[in-house]
Amino acid sequence: MNSQNVSNSFLSLDPAIDRRPLTVSPDTSLSDAIMMMSKAQSSCVLPGLELSLSTILMSEARASGLLIVEGTQVVGVFAEQDALQAIVLGRDLTATKIADVVRQPAIVLTQAADQTVFTALAQLRQHQIHHLPVMNEEGQWLGIVTPASLRNVLQLDELLKAKSLAELVSPPVVQAPAKTSIFELAQLMMNHQVDYIVLTDDSQDDAHPVGLILERHMLQLWALGLNLAQIQAQAVMSAPFLHFASSESVLVAYWEMQQTKVQRFGVYGNQGELLGVVSPTSFLEALDIDEMHNAVEQLHRSIKQFEVSSAEPDPNSAPTLDIQLLENPVSLLEQLQCSRILAAMALHIRESLNLNEILQRSVEEVRQFLKSDRVIIYQFHPDWSGTTVVESVEKGWRPALNSSIRDTCFGQNYARAYKEGRTQVCEDIYTAGLTQCHIDILVLYDVRASLVVPILQGDHLWGLLCAYHCSGPRRWRQFEVDLLKQLATHMAIAIQQSELYQQVQNELKERKRTEEQLKQSLKEKEVLLKEIHHRVKNNLQVISSVLRLQSDYIKDDRVLALFKDSQSRIRSMALIHEKLHQSNNLLKINFDEYIRDLADTLLRSYTASSQSATLSTEAIDVWLNIDTAIPCGLIINELVSNALKHAFPAPKLENQIFIKLSPITDNRYTLTVQDNGIGFPPDVDFRNTESLGLELVCIFTEQLEGKIECHQTNGTGTTFTIQFSELETTGKG
Repeated sequence: MNSQNVSNSFLSLDPAIDRRPLTVSPDTSLSDAIMMMSKAQSSCVLPGLELSLSTILMSEARASGLLIVEGTQVVGVFAEQDALQAIVLGRDLTATKIADVVRQPAIVLTQAADQTVFTALAQLRQHQIHHLPVMNEEGQWLGIVTPASLRNVLQLDELLKAKSLAELVSPPVVQAPAKTSIFELAQLMMNHQVDYIVLTDDSQDDAHPVGLILERHMLQLWALGLNLAQIQAQAVMSAPFLHFASSESVLVAYWEMQQTKVQRFGVYGNQGELLGVVSPTSFLEALDIDEMHNAVEQLHRSIKQFEVSSAEPDPNSAPTLDIQLLENPVSLLEQLQCSRILAAMALHIRESLNLNEILQRSVEEVRQFLKSDRVIIYQFHPDWSGTTVVESVEKGWRPALNSSIRDTCFGQNYARAYKEGRTQVCEDIYTAGLTQCHIDILVLYDVRASLVVPILQGDHLWGLLCAYHCSGPRRWRQFEVDLLKQLATHMAIAIQQSELYQQVQNELKERKRTEEQLKQSLKEKEVLLKEIHHRVKNNLQVISSVLRLQSDYIKDDRVLALFKDSQSRIRSMALIHEKLHQSNNLLKINFDEYIRDLADTLLRSYTASSQSATLSTEAIDVWLNIDTAIPCGLIINELVSNALKHAFPAPKLENQIFIKLSPITDNRYTLTVQDNGIGFPPDVDFRNTESLGLELVCIFTEQLEGKIECHQTNGTGTTFTIQFSELETTGKG
């Protein structure tokens, strides 16, 4: 497969297609269409739900346009801009059909194997639209592509990190005083072909932005039956007005936007002027398509390179053995002895972590092999003074162990050379050209000839390995110099190993101390967390009880049913906190027990229906964290409640509802809710109904990154199947 095919596969259009858009028939009135869009916008962000920004953007994008379909064919798209224009122009919204005001023929994209997300993006840019229906080769509609759905699949963090907000703004910005009426602002939007207006405070000489008004805000006000000409924008505007400097990184601004749940913010120039307004999808409209394409391809290549191991052995990297030709048996014996000393030291390093023991044995063997009078290891202090930390000395010579020396000449004359690996070979200190201060120090220890090599740890000069001859001058042979060099390397390893070991020991002691503190703290927090779950459960039960008491005063059966549904949802959440309070595991709950208890609660709640149905559950060894358990529990609550209310019009002994939750992989699950009732009406699309319960089911399924299917046969029951992922815990439970 060539790189182009790999890239196209990686950028497949399929994940960017929203396959459950809002749909209407061509004969739908404009009034009904606008009301549907308004209701969908109102349910995008339900209070108390911690939905991700991507989920919110997808829901709002879906609510911002209606796909007009007739059978399997697309007639057109009715967007918020079309709705607002119809209101401003004063059309008879009840008498006018939606097919009479949409652009025909519809702009569509026919899906093909060679198309990518950038194919769809190019179409959106070319036609300056925000909704692109997608058809298959047979002419049947598959779904719709929006900037939000494209943003959801494009991974461009590295590119956005390198971009400034100045590259995304597209002036001019349409501004108006905050006291302007909504109807006047709607006319302004239509004239300038924009979907927002920046509102300013004109009570000061220097008017500054204070908020935003969007098309969707105006449509929601109209759907409430309010007179747009009598409402000032400042009463309903989105405030405060978040803003950033134009030099700020796009990624930083987007991160702040996600934290504050703000979906548009201003960009200011160096002089404090408003340059433009940026949204979460602005980069799709402003950045170069080829640059975005290359960035995604680069990310894909990086992932592939990470997955493919390239650590194959290199046949040319085998070490070569430099075999020296020895001239006589004496040299051979000396070479073998050197090898023995080095091997012994390497063995000492592997067998012992006692640094002093390793170094002491090494200097003893070296002194005996070299037949020298003194071998020492000298360690430097930060000021270039030092101490003899290890010594082997022939009897009759004054010991130097633990003696401290301050050589005022060393730092100036020798330190840099030793750092670079210098070896000092001195046959006679009086003829080697040493400084007088250096000679004076050596004389204190009866040194006449010296062989000194540095002990280096990277660029750090830790100390010196010194072999001294005291009884007179001495000519050092090359193999003796080489031996000390190699020993110094081994010693550096031993020293580093010992220091790391000591560091680990200190860290272990500190860790044990910290663990004891954490255990104590954890016990306290477990008690506190259980108390929190207990109090949350009690508070939810109080709310449920208040709703029950209030429902005693309600005579309208429809309103009473809404109260009961709300009680049921609150009880399903309270039950989760009760399980966590009772469990030893505060991170996850046993979902098998939870489903059984939830089912019993629902059967008691819907008394009349429960007399005619048997409810069974199965979720063996399934444990879910609270972030996953709450939406999953609410899905079960809605589907079972619907079945108890609608599936069994007549009591029968064989009426059954079955709930099953089973794992697919480590963090993927399948939820099945099945009944053998009268079946789901075949002419109703469960994804596109006015039922809040089914809308909640779809929203929670998206929150769980799942897919939902409904298998329905009229008269033989309904089966809902949902595949979802366990969400990463946020620690809010």
